[in-house]
Amino acid sequence: MGIKEPIAASDIESVICSLVNVKSARVVSDKGIIEEIHVLTDSARAPKQVVRDIESALMAHFGIELDHKKISVAQTTNGKRFRFIENRLKFHDVSISLNGVRSEATVRLDKGEDTFSGSATGPGTGHNQQRLVATATIRAIESSQGTEGVLMLEDINTSVSLCGRTAVVVCVSVITNRGDDYLIGSALVKQDLCKAVVNATLDAVNRRLSSIYEH
Repeated sequence: MGIKEPIAASDIESVICSLVNVKSARVVSDKGIIEEIHVLTDSARAPKQVVRDIESALMAHFGIELDHKKISVAQTTNGKRFRFIENRLKFHDVSISLNGVRSEATVRLDKGEDTFSGSATGPGTGHNQQRLVATATIRAIESSQGTEGVLMLEDINTSVSLCGRTAVVVCVSVITNRGDDYLIGSALVKQDLCKAVVNATLDAVNRRLSSIYEH
């Protein structure tokens, strides 16, 4: 038997565009593996229903069982503006509590209507507190995926100078069945250093969540 050719992204887009109320679709794939699907619809149907329709259509046409987390839906309003249904994790809040010489960082992240929490404890030095915040962010990310031990904080720099501004840079390692990889994320420090650490960690991981947890 010959090797089965991967399904073309254009074929998948055509099927999605044939669905009711869908105006356009864009499939992002890597070596035949779907990483993201971005869809524009009108506001006649709820986004969750659109996502279910896409899942059913891809299964019926191609036998593809797709994780709904990979589908993002933008909806038009009166044909002019649109609202985006965000599937990526976003900052909710961060807190640090002190107990003697030790600190505990707690981070909460939002994804749609759900909130995920992660915590990390360790020595309460100033620099280590920021490492705890990054680690707590990683644990909240893993909580959203229902797993642990896949991501690890490698390094963090909270005093990078760019254009007269201070930025945070975070390096996260990831273990997958494809081998080890390193992810880099950054965020400008605006008012809250801890929030910048969370956002830098999210910047490192968010775009790769689909491929990290593909298998």
